[in-house]
Amino acid sequence: MTHPATHLPTAVPPSRWLHKENLAAVLSWLVFAYIQQSGAMHIYGSWHPLSLLCAASLLLFVGLFFYCQSCEEQSTPTVALVLMWAAMTITAVLVPNGFAAGLGVLWVCLLPWFVPARWLYLMIVPALLPVLIVEALDGLRLDEGLMILVCGTFQFFAMYAMSKAREEKLAREALAKTHQALLAAQSQLATQAADAERLRIARDLHDSLGHHLTALVIQLQVAGYQCAQAQTTTASTLPGQIAHCHDLAKQLLQEIRHTVSQLREPALPQLALQLKTLAQNMPQLQLDLQIPPGLPADPLSTALLFRVSQEAMTNSVRHSGATQAQLQVWAHQHSLFFRYRDNGRLAHWPIDEGNGLTGMRERIEQAGGQLLLSNEQQHLQIDIELPLEAA
Repeated sequence: MTHPATHLPTAVPPSRWLHKENLAAVLSWLVFAYIQQSGAMHIYGSWHPLSLLCAASLLLFVGLFFYCQSCEEQSTPTVALVLMWAAMTITAVLVPNGFAAGLGVLWVCLLPWFVPARWLYLMIVPALLPVLIVEALDGLRLDEGLMILVCGTFQFFAMYAMSKAREEKLAREALAKTHQALLAAQSQLATQAADAERLRIARDLHDSLGHHLTALVIQLQVAGYQCAQAQTTTASTLPGQIAHCHDLAKQLLQEIRHTVSQLREPALPQLALQLKTLAQNMPQLQLDLQIPPGLPADPLSTALLFRVSQEAMTNSVRHSGATQAQLQVWAHQHSLFFRYRDNGRLAHWPIDEGNGLTGMRERIEQAGGQLLLSNEQQHLQIDIELPLEAA
């Protein structure tokens, strides 16, 4: 485990840009771009600098569209959105009778993910403003005004639809987190119930059998003493039998005490069972667990490795598009080793680190361990080494 340390991605990989939910946007851009570029070539000529400027603006627009889709909601791409609006304005100025307002529909589709709800629908004004100004300078006719109104209606509908899509996505994520927390609470309650049942059994064994066996040992001691003092002819064989019974009773009492002590110890958390429960929430990721029974042996290592596994599985599903993952845990000498790898594709290397992995790295280092990332054939691999003394 000598691979260089680096970080997990926080952006959506380019492989998601052409998913089915984006095909309509791509086809719409092709139609609008064809109308604008045809108009520019008709007005200025095929290789005129203004025609090339129009083409460059259209390409910049769609490139920034994909870039904004790859951004997380926590990092608003303000500059990219402004540049998209500027590119749309340039095409509207260069081709006054084109369909630049159609590009505004694509622009407003991105806004619900980054603009607060109280300002969202007001963004229709800047989306229509370039076309409205250009048309007004040339003398706004009734049919042109109706077309702008129709485009505004489409933009409103696009904003509303994407707002609902965002709300549904957030609701699904919240439901998944709640379901995961519920499963964790259910597992914890089951463990507590099992601990309570073991404690009850331990008390019953101690209070019933333990006391009776203790009394039996005392009575056998008394009987052995009395037989040793007897002067009958048959008494010479009784002490040996009573001593044997005494030894058996003492052994049985010792075994019951040992069993009671084991039952009183609470069950340690099992990493394999926790990860199987976690994997049930991610049916799109097939998890192959290779964890020997009894590892990790301490709650601290179990909690740390569970959090790292949770973060790694989440990133595999959200960012790398992985469908399979392998998780291994083993012990060697005085260290506990953990390895996670998936079959997803890394968009670039090295990759940026998110807040989740940063926190996990800090916790592992505080426990005296280390976390290393590596790029194995464009597949992410996470290696962790923890000292067994951390228990």
